[in-house]
Amino acid sequence: MSRSRVKVEGLRELDRALGDLKLSTARNVGRRTLKQALEPMAEAARQNVAKDRSGELRASIGVTSGRPKGRGYRRQDRIEAHMGPGQLPQAIQEEFGNRRQSPRPFMRPAWDAGKGLLLENVKTILSEEIAKAVQRAARKAARQAAKGGK
Repeated sequence: MSRSRVKVEGLRELDRALGDLKLSTARNVGRRTLKQALEPMAEAARQNVAKDRSGELRASIGVTSGRPKGRGYRRQDRIEAHMGPGQLPQAIQEEFGNRRQSPRPFMRPAWDAGKGLLLENVKTILSEEIAKAVQRAARKAARQAAKGGK
């Protein structure tokens, strides 16, 4: 199975704004951004599932910022989000086929159709999330100043 990587360039201002936030806040902003940006692609994958009598495969497709099970060590200096089906054997059979069943891909078409929009969503959502985080930090600082400043 091939892995696709996308490198986003031209986001220097947003990167600087993220750098001005506390590290934990910046990570949370990044996670929320990636999860929101991937959700339309997950919805497209759900719609692409060909035949799912029980609805289990369609329902298992989701977005998470946690590490998928069995994926080993997670680097602490990265923010990751994952989109796809849960650990269902039928997901692999459906996407890639087997000797009795031809492939009926649902993930790859969702990626191919949504990857351009994904990058635009990341830019838009990230700028909104940074603005919200800055506003929350300002409100918190104002509350602390009103209490006597800690």
